[in-house]
Amino acid sequence: MDKILRLPYYGVIALLIYMPFHIFLSQWISSLTGGLDAWKVGKDVLLLTLTSLAVGLVWFKQGFKNKLFWAFVAGSLAYLAIHFTVWFGNPGSDSEAALLGTAYNTRLMAFAILGWAAALTYPGKLELKKIFTAVIAVSSLVALLGIIQYFLPKDFMAHFGYSLERGVRPTFFIDSKPDFPRIMSTLRDPNSLGAYLIIPITLLSGLWLKRPKGRMMFSGLLLLHGLALFLTFSRSAWLGAFVSVLALAFWSYKKQTTKFLRKYWAAVTGVVIVILVGGFLLRDQYVVQNYIFHSDENTKMTDSNNLHVDFAQQGLEGIADMPLGHAPGTAGLVSIQTDKVVLTENYFIQIAYEVGIQGLILLLALMFFLIKLLYERNDFYARALITSFAGITLCAMLLHTWSNEAVAAEWWLLAGLLVGLNRRNSSRPRVR
Repeated sequence: MDKILRLPYYGVIALLIYMPFHIFLSQWISSLTGGLDAWKVGKDVLLLTLTSLAVGLVWFKQGFKNKLFWAFVAGSLAYLAIHFTVWFGNPGSDSEAALLGTAYNTRLMAFAILGWAAALTYPGKLELKKIFTAVIAVSSLVALLGIIQYFLPKDFMAHFGYSLERGVRPTFFIDSKPDFPRIMSTLRDPNSLGAYLIIPITLLSGLWLKRPKGRMMFSGLLLLHGLALFLTFSRSAWLGAFVSVLALAFWSYKKQTTKFLRKYWAAVTGVVIVILVGGFLLRDQYVVQNYIFHSDENTKMTDSNNLHVDFAQQGLEGIADMPLGHAPGTAGLVSIQTDKVVLTENYFIQIAYEVGIQGLILLLALMFFLIKLLYERNDFYARALITSFAGITLCAMLLHTWSNEAVAAEWWLLAGLLVGLNRRNSSRPRVR
């Protein structure tokens, strides 16, 4: 029985390791063997299977005594029900896109439930240090591959099955200019890579402050992750990482951070002034316009900053027209495969567009529920996840960030694990 009870935990570890490499492996292997669609669907089928097994094991071991767990499961099922209700209420919607959109939107909760259940059912002691060490080890490899990618031929990923026809671009540039390449490593795109790196960068920054003896190693890993983050040229990820690290520093190490700022306030102020003045003076330079502002008056393409605003506005207009939702898959990344593409450039506008105001409200409630439980735990790892949630959500206000499988798996699995560990002793097991 112990071996079966360990399966959800093994599933969590496997997904944390595999998801950052899913796009690369699925594109590469399917280019040799075929079956790309099977690879795409396979991970979600595996997640559904593992989550169903995990929920069943929680019931078998504890019954319904862990009320918070079952409340989250009930809320997640209600979120799923809203998707099907809106889908069936719009019979003209694309069935394949609706099913895929439902999977993309609800797998956030599935990841959290799996992590939570893994913590509740695992028969032994879970060592968080080893789990988070594995997360940083995987992200370090992803970051290293991304940096190497920057120096490789621009079409290098095409040798591994990457192509627009197969659903993944082999190259990314700022405003499609070959002079300004962006890395995505083994993830789908540069913005997703940047968002994925927010959690390990936040963890490493906190560990750098927490453990003086390991600062040389943490500095090296931070340099590796920071360089990879920079080479994504994802401004939302830059800002998200900055907010996350700063929030964790003030929350966990307020005295140390305040002492540092008081001691070096002049240097910090000077650096900020130099950056602001330098950015203002060089604002018309070709490199600065492209790398920092992603805006060049000489380009014939629509300014990316204006596109963010236009897409969000179109999404809000669509919500106003149909506040109960257009159907899953009608907005966001999934809509690309339909006749009507709706990119809202905002994950929360996307959800409201797809499944209505009621769907968005329930999503926010489930997010708040998890954050509240993490806050009650209030240890280093919980604080790192809360602050990184703020950083990633900032990205999601400008992009469809939570739709990415690697980003979603990383945060929601870890959040579920921590909440589950905090609650595993709150109810006595029914079966030993």
